[in-house]
Amino acid sequence: MAIAVAAAAAACGTNLDFNCSMNVTVNGGAPATMSCLAAGATTPGIGNAVTISMNGPSAGIQTAQFAMTLPSPPSVRTYGAADVSAAFGQVQTSTGAVYSQSSAGSLGSFSVTLTGVSAASGNGGTAYFLHGTATVTLSGQSPAPGTATITATF
Repeated sequence: MAIAVAAAAAACGTNLDFNCSMNVTVNGGAPATMSCLAAGATTPGIGNAVTISMNGPSAGIQTAQFAMTLPSPPSVRTYGAADVSAAFGQVQTSTGAVYSQSSAGSLGSFSVTLTGVSAASGNGGTAYFLHGTATVTLSGQSPAPGTATITATF
């Protein structure tokens, strides 16, 4: 979904230079800090989506991403599990441990607060430039112990 949102933003003729910072902690350890991409899109076939994803690997973290589909275009407000059609998050460490969040089955939790949403339309879709914060708590998948947390400011 992150690729689809970024592609929709690019198709609308937008610049994907965002100011986004992400911290990922695993089992309460030291945070890994990295840049990220936060964007939203409304496109035929995808619907309304928001995604937050790290830009390239970081020390100890190979993947950190979160996406949610919405029943309507993103707006200034706080989103939790009851406010979205679906949500999924994943952290994978360099050792292969996987931590997941999913609104299906109530795995982990999340809160996304959008404080600013600007739209740009073109080529049949709308890209949304987002400002806000997100906190995602992910559960370890066997045999990964404990939890991971993504915090992002964008």
